[in-house]
Amino acid sequence: MDEIEYKKMIKRCLRCSICKWIPQVQIKSQKYASACPAIDVYNFHPYSGGGKIILALALEMGRLIPSEEVRDIVYKCTECGNCAISCKYLNTLEPLEIIMTLREKLVAAGVGPMPQHVKYTESIEKLHNPYNEPHEARVDWLPDDISLDPDAKTVYFVGCTSSYRRKEIAVSTARILKAARIPFTILREEEFCCGSPVLRTGNVKAFQEYLNKNLDVLESKGIETVIFSCAGCYDTFTVDYPLFREYDIKTRHSVELFQELIEKGRLKFTQNLPFRATYHDPCHLGRNAERYEEWNGDTVPIMTLVNINVPPKPKRMGANGIYEAPRKILEKIPGLQLIEMERIKEYAYCCGAGGGVKAAFPEMALKTAFMRIEEAEDTGANILISACPFCSTNLQDAIKEKGSKLKFFDISEIILMALGLAPEKLRFILREVK
Repeated sequence: MDEIEYKKMIKRCLRCSICKWIPQVQIKSQKYASACPAIDVYNFHPYSGGGKIILALALEMGRLIPSEEVRDIVYKCTECGNCAISCKYLNTLEPLEIIMTLREKLVAAGVGPMPQHVKYTESIEKLHNPYNEPHEARVDWLPDDISLDPDAKTVYFVGCTSSYRRKEIAVSTARILKAARIPFTILREEEFCCGSPVLRTGNVKAFQEYLNKNLDVLESKGIETVIFSCAGCYDTFTVDYPLFREYDIKTRHSVELFQELIEKGRLKFTQNLPFRATYHDPCHLGRNAERYEEWNGDTVPIMTLVNINVPPKPKRMGANGIYEAPRKILEKIPGLQLIEMERIKEYAYCCGAGGGVKAAFPEMALKTAFMRIEEAEDTGANILISACPFCSTNLQDAIKEKGSKLKFFDISEIILMALGLAPEKLRFILREVK
């Protein structure tokens, strides 16, 4: 968001607090009506989307100075984007973009980001991943049964989390691509962090460095399509990269590709999975994965705090995220019963890990995940499925901490089991799931 738009927007918040709730027409119960993890955890207005807009305005007017107290409030936000969806039912603000710009300003003022964010940014700069792992270990997940095609025009961009922490997602994705006979390769030592962790915490300069590194490598190799199993990497490449640099490479999340391959008969399910499952929509695969539409207009005031956009500005409502592909996959798996939670698709509740929260405020990340786990439990499901390694880590941490009987799987693991390519895992799960 440019400076002019930022200054206009922070003056237009109506103080309505609609950002704290999913849109009223979507509310199914009071228990699961909230939209904002920060408000649910801290229950104080400055933590909400609207509250952070007031902080931004106060800082801009000189009524508040950048401080560690302000910083802590601004960074206690998963940047899930739910507030931005709710806001547009009454206004046309972009609370998520305001919060991201506010973080940039705190970084520029030398106050932000959080110390934990500085630590993982240094790791990214030195080792190209936020986990302080050796760069040469990035491909240690690659099993011997996977053959890569060095001439392939399709790259599987694994991402840091699946490479180092959630290796089961990388392995499952690669084996599904093999089963469908899709020629692909990986970047190996030439794959760098996508930059999402530093962008979300306000370090735009470092983000652009990694954006350019990754695009330079892909373009030099003549890559035509990049596949992601990480929702964060997919969102960053698809939505954020084009805001800084144009490129002509197709980006696809694995669930879209797998659903297409299933429809074409190139992947056939052979195993019965007698589970009651519910699906968690990752923020970066759902509402935040919707691309921005270009708009060149002006905001015209018609009365106090009431403005109109001329011409009308396209509303980024989150409805164009990837929602149907994972559900169509799950509905085709023999024996699997899909039961939806109350907050789904563009109104889905966050897992709690995003926006740097997992690193800087792990207690907030867990409390948020507890609420999502409880919502999943209330469906009567015995397994919880998603399509994001960050969601996988945080939701599994919460399941363990809470003592929940739920079992979590990435959708790639479920597909692999249904294809009959993970018999030992399936037998184990059948014994474990009640």
